[in-house]
Formats: sequence, structure tokens, C-alpha cells
Amino acid sequence: MRILITGLRGTVAPALAAHLTHHAHTVLPWNRETDPPTDEPGVRAHIEQSRPDHICHIATGPPDWAEWIARACRDLAIPLLWTGSVSIFANRHTPPFTPDMEPDATDDYGKYKIECERRVRTANPDAVIARLGWQIGLQPGSNTMTNHLVNLARDNDNRIDASTRWTPSCAFLPDTAAALASLIHQHTPGTYHLEGNTNALSFFDIATRLAHTLDMPWHITPADTPHMDNRMSDPRLRMAQIDARL
Repeated sequence: MRILITGLRGTVAPALAAHLTHHAHTVLPWNRETDPPTDEPGVRAHIEQSRPDHICHIATGPPDWAEWIARACRDLAIPLLWTGSVSIFANRHTPPFTPDMEPDATDDYGKYKIECERRVRTANPDAVIARLGWQIGLQPGSNTMTNHLVNLARDNDNRIDASTRWTPSCAFLPDTAAALASLIHQHTPGTYHLEGNTNALSFFDIATRLAHTLDMPWHITPADTPHMDNRMSDPRLRMAQIDARL
């Protein structure tokens, strides 16, 4: 299968591309330098020229781009997977957040993701929307929880304060890639939550176990803040859980 993927300079898309390539699919990267998402005819022309069997729109970009891709996929009968974020929820709902809950984010990033999601769904009701939590890398790099902890340790003499009262929505990158690949293959339209922390490990638990797993010299100190639970839930998906790797 030929799969056109946006965001290959980011965090999730490279992991998905590696997974798909390993399983004998052809990954077609969308290069924004040569094919910028500046107008709808250009976006559609690039899709037509690429002749993909499937499109995965993972990149951060203008809401217009998400809408244009979604509409082109609808018109050209190309299956579309778009990745959203748990950031669309502002913790006014009782967690874990389910796909039927109304997004209620008030911060700029959350509102941006809500707008993109709304446009994708309106332009292409047959799209698959996959909401993701914080990604955990198997090594430092990119915008992951692992890299966040590495930076905290670097700036604080290997000391990290980690809340025992925060239960984050998260998953390991390879497990997210596998779950996304499963959604690509089944392509049942709808909104899905990819959650790897249904067993409710706290940020302190995760940081402590990750330090041991990655052999990092971090000194993890329990903290009381932040106090929140932003996990998602979706019984339709059998997502690998983070404690299996920690």
C-alpha cells in the first residue's frame, strides 16, 4: 500500500513510517518545502500526482490544510487518517475522556486542535480521527515525555520533581505507531482514543520507572502538583499499555 504521510520531521509520523515500512508498505513523504500547503488546488494536485492508497495527516499546520486534504480525500475516494490530541479536553469532564465527550479546551493549542478536527470531520465524514496523548520515546529526542525529562534533569543537576497526583494520557511511540497502522488497515470512520495509560500510572511512577528502564541517573522526587487526570478511554482499541515496557 502507498501511504502519503505528513509530519515526517515531527514525533509521531517518523515512528509510523518506520512501522509501515517494516511491514512492506511504501511511505510517500509530504515535503512542505516543495509542496507547501498554501492553496487548495495545489494541495489537491499534489495528492493526485502522488496517487496514494491512503493518507495520514499527522503534521501540525494550518486548519485550512487539514480541511483541504480531507475534502480531496473525500472527492478522490482516498481513505484518510488524521491525528488529534487529548489537549482538546480541559479537565471539566470526569476522566477518563471518551470519544463522545464534547471538546472543551480553552487554551490556544487546544482550541486549534478542536478547529482542525471540526474541519476534517465536516469536509470528510468518512475520515478516521485518532486522538493521541503524550508520547514516550524509547530514547531522548523530539517532542516526547522522555525528552522533557532529559531536559528537566539537565537543567536541575539530574533532579526532577514529578507529581504523584497527575495521571497523564500517554503511550510509547512504537505502540502508538502500531495502533495507528491498525486503524489504517481497518479504516472504520469515526473518532478513536489511543491511550496507553489506562492502568493509571502517575507521572512520578512513569518518570521513576523510565529512569530505570533507560538507565538514566535521575533523582526523582515526589511532588503534589499538578493534580489532574487527563487520560482517555476507548474500549474499541486494544492499545499496548506503558507498564508493559516499564
